[in-house]
Amino acid sequence: MKKIAVFGMILLACVFAAGCAVPGTTPDPIVGIWSADDPMQFNDSSFTYVFHADGTGNALETSADPGESSGMYNITWRSTGEGTYEAISLYELVFSEDKKVFTILGDGSGDRFIGDGFVGVWMKETPEEFDGVLYEARFAFYEDTTGSFSWHYLNNGTQESSYPLVWSAEDGVYRYWYPDDLSTFTIGADGVLTERWGDGVYTYTRV
Repeated sequence: MKKIAVFGMILLACVFAAGCAVPGTTPDPIVGIWSADDPMQFNDSSFTYVFHADGTGNALETSADPGESSGMYNITWRSTGEGTYEAISLYELVFSEDKKVFTILGDGSGDRFIGDGFVGVWMKETPEEFDGVLYEARFAFYEDTTGSFSWHYLNNGTQESSYPLVWSAEDGVYRYWYPDDLSTFTIGADGVLTERWGDGVYTYTRV
C-alpha cells in the first residue's frame, strides 16, 4: 500500500463505470465481503474487501497492533470478463474551514498538510522519521488534474522518491488516486479471490 506513513493500496470513474451492474440483474460474483486468508502477509495488517454492485466498495485495513488505527479506503472496480476484475483505491481530502489544511479521510494517520489553494504544493506539517533519517512529505496538484506525492530529505530538500497521482473535484469534494496502484483480481473455481498488486499475490475468502 502506498500510504503516507510508509514508503511506497488503495477515481477512475469514466474508465471503471463499465463495471457497474445493471439494476435488477444478478449481482456480479465478486459482490460481497472478502477477508484475507493470511493477515500476516500484509506486515501485521489484515485487509477486508467490500465490493458493492454499483462498481464501488471499500478496503478495510486492521492492524494487529491495538495501538494502531484502522483505515477505511474507498475503491472503484470493474469486471474485465471471465471472473477477472480491476480495482483501485480512492482517497478523499478533508479541508479546514480556511482551506489551508487538509487531512486524508480514512487513512487513520491524522497527518495534516499545509498549503494555500488546491493547485500547488502542500507540505506535511511534521517531518517523518525512517531509520533515523528525517523526511518531508509533499503533495503537488496541477491544473491538468495530475500531480504527485513525494518524499524529500529534510536536511537538504533533495527528492528521495515520487509517485504520480490523478485527482478529481466533484460537488466540492476532492479525491485522488495512484494509477500505479491498480489491483487485478481473479475468482478461482474453488471460490478463492486472488489479488495481484505490484509484485505481491494475496488470497481472500468470502465472508
